[in-house]
Amino acid sequence: MAGNVTRLFTRNWPIKLAAVFLALMLYVAVAAQQPISQSFDLKVTVLVPPGRALLEQPPTVSVMFTGKGGEILKLRSLRRVIRLAVPDTFSGSTYRVSLRPTDVEYPKGTDLQVSDISPREITLTLDSVARKEVRIVPLVTVVPDSGQVLRGGLTISPTVARIVGSDRALAAIESVTTVSTRISSVTGKFTQQVPIDTSPLGPVRIAPKVVEVTGELGPVHERVFAGLPVETGAGRITSFTIVPARVSVTVRGPDDLVQGLTRDNLKVIAHVDGPLVNGAWAHLTVVAPAGVSARAVPDSVALRKKTGRG
Repeated sequence: MAGNVTRLFTRNWPIKLAAVFLALMLYVAVAAQQPISQSFDLKVTVLVPPGRALLEQPPTVSVMFTGKGGEILKLRSLRRVIRLAVPDTFSGSTYRVSLRPTDVEYPKGTDLQVSDISPREITLTLDSVARKEVRIVPLVTVVPDSGQVLRGGLTISPTVARIVGSDRALAAIESVTTVSTRISSVTGKFTQQVPIDTSPLGPVRIAPKVVEVTGELGPVHERVFAGLPVETGAGRITSFTIVPARVSVTVRGPDDLVQGLTRDNLKVIAHVDGPLVNGAWAHLTVVAPAGVSARAVPDSVALRKKTGRG
């Protein structure tokens, strides 16, 4: 009897083994097409702005995926990390993030859906910072073409920047500058973007990082004022006679500024280097309104000591 049972199981055993294998394969194939759900625990990593620190690590997030069994198997290569970034412009201490399915990175080409995220909202706690507004100083030089001159100076926009950082770091910053820039090969009205020099700021953040520099070039106009008196300024050279006592002044600049000048707008000042002695020479400078250049002709005068009442 026992032998009959043994023969029953061993008869045509290769065929029977193949049938069992095919049945298992069919079962697996059908199961792989059935929708199932599976959850994974993902760690949250946070990129904080320079100079800031995260005071508490965020909790682990449970993410539920839904899809066919075959697709779920592809999650074996899932990177179990959710990456978040706090904007550089954020200056508060508590930053709240609502997680979305698009925040979860999973293998491309998989037919899966993120059906649930828990917790859905995460609160990030950062160290406190301060804010301050500082003046922007433009380090910009305009190199006009021959026969051109800058009219009215340069303007920048904006004129102030907002900096964010620790109280100690902000206390040492009263102003910021642009990157040293030379502007050339421009005519008429021009506008150029110039970056702010952030290298001295360290971890301190700044906004904006670029300013707009605007100016206008126009033709140079020249005008000569003759017979302007040389002024000695205060005190100690009043006992000397200046020779010549009057000089000419050549003024160059934009047409509208030069044409609007009068003799009263210009002052010729004598400067003495070294001890005052009879026969010394003093060089001349001309004080003129902003936007024009002026030079005296001649550019120096002789000093002669007065004698008697003269």
